Amino acid sequence: MATPVLALDAARGIGEHLPAAVLNLELHEGDFAMIEIPGPRRGAGFADLCSGLVPLAGGAVRFLGCDWSRMPDSHADALRGHIGRLFHRPIRHDTPDIAARILLARRHHTRIPEAALRAEATAWALCFGLPGLPSGPARLLAEPDLLRAACVRAFLGRPRLVILELAAAAQQPDLLPALFSAGTEARGQGAAVIWLAIAGSVPRDAIIRPTHRLRLSDAGLPPLRRLDRAA
Repeated sequence: MATPVLALDAARGIGEHLPAAVLNLELHEGDFAMIEIPGPRRGAGFADLCSGLVPLAGGAVRFLGCDWSRMPDSHADALRGHIGRLFHRPIRHDTPDIAARILLARRHHTRIPEAALRAEATAWALCFGLPGLPSGPARLLAEPDLLRAACVRAFLGRPRLVILELAAAAQQPDLLPALFSAGTEARGQGAAVIWLAIAGSVPRDAIIRPTHRLRLSDAGLPPLRRLDRAA
């Protein structure tokens, strides 16, 4: 059986924004988990857990078969270069060079040539409604465009896992179709996608077909509805 992209095995993270209950989840290439969260802080805590940034009180969290708690920091940092993440707070206004911020992780953790990386970033920028790869200080961009730039960063470099914290995106519904399209493309390239959405704001569009529909709660990760794996 193929190694899961992400596996939470009775994991209990240490942190005020994480449930005390054990968390179990297994995602393979092409999987799409839509997870309802009570608020952005709990979603951010869960994303940190999946990324190996939270100490554990028990269980294990594995990414591409590697246990975060059993590898050197340098290895873990390199492995995180294969995770794309849209943070619930997009790129900060005091970022001095927005293009450098978008490209930073992929420059350090992949061997993609600079020109190819910039070309891919430009293509993603166009997909998300920007005229091209943004440049210059982030303070020159409007809030919606900062969010679009953060989306570019999340999908750049063919990540193996994409985590979308959509507290901000939920307030910009015109961005959601582009995010769904980007997620579908990433899944087709072998990524697993986690969509963290505030409870009550989860889109109900018929074209959205998650393979897992869950709720992050004090009870852990109970399923809301299990669907067949999308093609």
